Amino acid sequence: MPDPKSYARRLVKGSAIIFVALVASGFVAFLMRIFLARSFSVEEYGFFYTAIALVSFFALFRDLGLGSALVKYIPEFKLRRQFGEIKSSITFALLFQAVLAFLVAAMLFVFSDQIALAFSSPEDLAVVGMANASLVVKILSIWFFVAIFSFTFKWIFQGFQNMPAYALMSFFEMTFVLISAILLVGLFNIGIGGAAYAYLLAFLVLAVLGFFLFWRGYSRVIKEKIQTPKSLVKKLFAFALPVFIGGLGGLIIGYMDTLMIAVFWSSKQVGYYQTAQPAAQILWYLVTPLVVVLFPMISELWARRERKLLGNALHFLTKFSFILIIPAALVFIAFPDIVINLLFGPKYLAGTTVLQILAGAAIVYTLYAILVSVINGIGKPIINTKVVALMAGLNLAGNLILIPAYGIEGAAIATFSAYTLGLVLMFYYARKLVKFTVPALSLLKTVTGGVLTLLIIFGLKSVLVLSPWPEAFVVVIPSLVFYGVWVLATKAVTKDDLRLIARIVPMPKWLVKAAGKFIG
Repeated sequence: MPDPKSYARRLVKGSAIIFVALVASGFVAFLMRIFLARSFSVEEYGFFYTAIALVSFFALFRDLGLGSALVKYIPEFKLRRQFGEIKSSITFALLFQAVLAFLVAAMLFVFSDQIALAFSSPEDLAVVGMANASLVVKILSIWFFVAIFSFTFKWIFQGFQNMPAYALMSFFEMTFVLISAILLVGLFNIGIGGAAYAYLLAFLVLAVLGFFLFWRGYSRVIKEKIQTPKSLVKKLFAFALPVFIGGLGGLIIGYMDTLMIAVFWSSKQVGYYQTAQPAAQILWYLVTPLVVVLFPMISELWARRERKLLGNALHFLTKFSFILIIPAALVFIAFPDIVINLLFGPKYLAGTTVLQILAGAAIVYTLYAILVSVINGIGKPIINTKVVALMAGLNLAGNLILIPAYGIEGAAIATFSAYTLGLVLMFYYARKLVKFTVPALSLLKTVTGGVLTLLIIFGLKSVLVLSPWPEAFVVVIPSLVFYGVWVLATKAVTKDDLRLIARIVPMPKWLVKAAGKFIG
């Protein structure tokens, strides 16, 4: 009989490792964006990330969902000690990706000139240069192929629940890119093409690192013979294809806004959007570690038929993650100009409204992402496929209607609407499958506290006459203290919640006692 506390400790320990790695990786990624934003013009920065979005749009076509199938079935094969199936699954997924990736990369390489023309305005190309634009697409097409190795190793480590290895790969992914960019763009002054070369070089090194970690840690798998019977291939694709179809919707939600902004407006507008969007995604780091660890763990719990334990965990995670994301999002909504100016500089301040909208979307995404892991972990990707398809349809329609008229703000509204629809549908399906209780009263109290906190923030901002940084300090501290007191005083967090958190997260005893006094 599995110990519920052991799963809680594994979840929190694994999440902590991933959280530290993703925070560090996210910090490095922002250093990369800051470096490029300050090294290039807005048009060059915008075109580079348009090209990244275009090439990344084809990423799902490399594996047709087989990566998610590896994460799903490696824990099950490991539990049954079927190491031959693990090696065969990995080999098949890697070879299958190599063929598809080569075809897509060749297409992008050959049509690089046409792609540059299609996704740039004449004003953009006057700044970027046609030769440079085409070169970026060519280099990134090669990067598209090389990346299959590093991504496959990350899926393997996630499936084995080897969070240190997964975290190491995640951290060094952007670290290698940044180091390469500093050398090629900063030191050798290669320009926008140097940024593309940085991605290619970094992922070559990352593939070597992944191979080393796999070879060193999984000799039991390496010794097995490779056999790919039809039954195994059928099993992998039975899970992968619905994920792939759902992933198409994810690609539309993730990249279509950037591409449509480039088509309807310009690379300069993409530059503004591509500062606000990643700034808002800082908030995603609060839930991403949980999602990475939760997916394979749910798969294992479902295989063991631990339904009650899973339901209790989801009840707690839904409430706790929502309480955690609200104050962080409020800071971004109240001070978007400071966030963008700090990260990217004053020439990108046109993206402040977009950042406010996407910070609100991050609140919705937090709950949505947890429920997606639940659905996929219990082996029902077809549900996620249906939901994402509806989200993608709404997002695409919203982009087509709103971007031509309202530009980057319209794209942000379309994204917010899509995630809101996804959250409603995922809650409906998850409750039918897992039967967990929704902490509705706690969520309502949290929302109320968040609204009151936001009113306090804007009220203080209206009466204070200070420069941005002192104003932010004077306003944010008392507002967040109010929010914390509200959450405790209204018992949105209960004593049982505090005791659970105190058992699995290192916290000073005095802090737990002080918080408990507010609850009563």
